[in-house]
Amino acid sequence: MAPPPFPSLKPKANLPLTTILPSQIYVVDDFLSPSELKAVRSWTDGVMMEEPKKPGKGEAERTARRGALDSPDIAAVLLRMLEPYLPQLSPKYTAAPALSPNIRVYHYPTGTYFRSHYDSPTLDARTRRLSCWTVLVYLSSDVKGGGTSFYTGTYDIGGGAKRKGGAKKGKSDGSDTGGGGGKVTVEPKAGRLLFHWHGMSGGGCLRHEGDEVISGDKWVLRTDVLA
Repeated sequence: MAPPPFPSLKPKANLPLTTILPSQIYVVDDFLSPSELKAVRSWTDGVMMEEPKKPGKGEAERTARRGALDSPDIAAVLLRMLEPYLPQLSPKYTAAPALSPNIRVYHYPTGTYFRSHYDSPTLDARTRRLSCWTVLVYLSSDVKGGGTSFYTGTYDIGGGAKRKGGAKKGKSDGSDTGGGGGKVTVEPKAGRLLFHWHGMSGGGCLRHEGDEVISGDKWVLRTDVLA
């Protein structure tokens, strides 16, 4: 069954892009208004969700539910919202602005998590372009825990070379703690937009994880920027 129509969203003027870690992590707060948050969160109830599966060999454990749909229309809505921030990102974004139509919804009930891993550049079948920035929009208020934590110094090294700790792209690092370097956590503030780099240059993706949700229900909307 198809989900209901995606809500209408309005681009916001003068919202600052905040640098959390240069060339890797950026956020925009209040990307969605309270009414838009409510509408998008209601929309997620119509998305077919999959229960978590036992991870394969070398894969990171994810205990959250996940839904995915192919929607160029939703990608276009989100692109209108976030396009003003793309020129401000580093590594410098010079491509024709585009988002992946692979729209994902994540649901993290209390006690769930996503162990440390790397995101992978993924080829878009329509445009033959690789993804380069992960885009997360946090949809829930009153969540304790559930941050997205990054381990500095654990670079993916350009998408093909050996990673620190021997982790493979898109796979678990074999550790429950991430390891290596310092730790930077982005809290899942309702309405917040997170960009984090996973492209083929600039050191590649940082090892990161979805922290355990201590209380509440964390919902996240995801797409990717195409290089």
